[in-house]
Order: sequence, then C-alpha cells, then structure tokens
Amino acid sequence: MRKLRIGIGQIITRLGDIKGNRERILRFIERGKEENVDVIVFPELSTLGFGSGDIYLDKVNENLELVNELVDISKNIHPYLIIGFVDRDERGFFYNAAAIIGKGNILGIHRKVQLVNYRLFDEKRYFTPGTSVNVFSTPWGKTGILICEDVWFPEPARILAFKGAEIIFVLSASPFDRGKPEVWKAFLTSRIYDNILPFVMVNQAGIQDGVTYWGGSMVFDAAGNLTHQAALLEEEFMVAEVNLDLFRVLRRRDIRLRETRLEILEELLNAYREMQK
Repeated sequence: MRKLRIGIGQIITRLGDIKGNRERILRFIERGKEENVDVIVFPELSTLGFGSGDIYLDKVNENLELVNELVDISKNIHPYLIIGFVDRDERGFFYNAAAIIGKGNILGIHRKVQLVNYRLFDEKRYFTPGTSVNVFSTPWGKTGILICEDVWFPEPARILAFKGAEIIFVLSASPFDRGKPEVWKAFLTSRIYDNILPFVMVNQAGIQDGVTYWGGSMVFDAAGNLTHQAALLEEEFMVAEVNLDLFRVLRRRDIRLRETRLEILEELLNAYREMQK
C-alpha cells in the first residue's frame, strides 16, 4: 500500500505583502522538514495574497522572484512544494496559477480555468483563464491540481481522472459565509464519488484585505471519507497520510469511469453548442 505523507500549509497571507508571505511559507517548509512529509501544499495565491486591487499589476515580478527562490530551496530539501502564485506568459498576461516544485525544478503549472467574478471577486480584471487541465508526473504518481472555483464545475476533475490522476490537490482562498464549509464538503465529495480519487483541499485562513477566510482545509480518501480537517479561521500546519492505492481497489467494482460512453459525451457537447446559439 502506497502512502503519501502530506503537509497542509494553511497559512494566513497578506495581499501584496510578499516579504511577510515568504516568511510564513519558509516557516511552514521547516515544519514540513521536521515532520518528514513528502509534499507541502499551500493555498491559492500564497505568494502575493488573494483579493482585489491593482497590486496584481505591480508586484508580479516580486512574486515570481519568490517562486524562483523556492525552486532553489527545493534542491536541498526532501518535501516537494505545491504553491499558488501569479504566473505570467510571454505575452505579459497574468494567471492565477499553482506550481509543483521539487529537486530544483518546476514539475508542472496549472492555470485556473474557472475565474471568479461575483461578490468579492474580480479575477477577470487581472487574470486570463487557463485553457487546459493536465496531470503531472511526480515521485508519488500522477498528480492533478485544481484552483478553488475549478472544483465547483464537474468537468476539470473528470478530465484529470480520464488523464490518469492518482490524487487531486485543490488550492483555495475561500471567504467565510454561513454554511460555506458544508457547501465545500458537498462539492468535494461529489467530485470524489464521480471520479473515485483522493482529494486534498488547502484553504487560506485569517483576515486579509477586510475579508475573513475560513481555513478548515480538508483531506478525503478515494471513498469520499473526510479523514482530516484543519482548524477554522486559524493558521495551522497539519500532517495527513493518504492511501494512493485505495482508488484502484474501489474502481474494480465501480463501472462509471471505465464505461463512460463517447456518444453520450458527444451529445453533451452538442447540447452545449445548441444552448450557446
């Protein structure tokens, strides 16, 4: 039985405070080294902070310098890192992104495909949506990453399952609202039941730019059982072990993935095209 030992880095970040965010990230990396974890996962936009404002236009270079520093640090430590940051392409466009970092390399970058533009959020003002959902090869197996709103849609998680993901990490900066933890648990368990994979959701905590983030990071096994949950509202480093072989056992008796029908998928796409007319 393969087990992955995960450090949940539920940190409190500050919008635009890259120096302070760096200190928190490095402190939790030290905790991960002490706990001998295999990978440490941080929330959405951990380097620069989450919120609204033209700070995203002014501090992207500094944010990328921190990512490069983490790549350099990773040469001499055991844990791999999964961290949210602001990415930039060759055209100068920005993305809400997450990177897998280890042994002096970036193993993969996911760019958020479902941007948020309601209530507190104005992501489309600053970010370009990603256009693909991919799995990345890591020492523990094929890994998928989703960012917050990505998991509220069924398609991204199903794509990762079809592409052979063995575990899915969800990086989030979800603000508090009445019943929000229960809503998140319902969405995550739905994705797990549909795809029969373990999910690890790491959420931001604390108050940032006048908004309260509820923390409460969650770890689920491939059967949909909530196995670990971090504290609400507070910063916490939590260690969780995930069975990476359970999903294979469960899929022996579950036909949904292996008997997905191409003609039904094509009918779904046709229905969507008709709806757009």
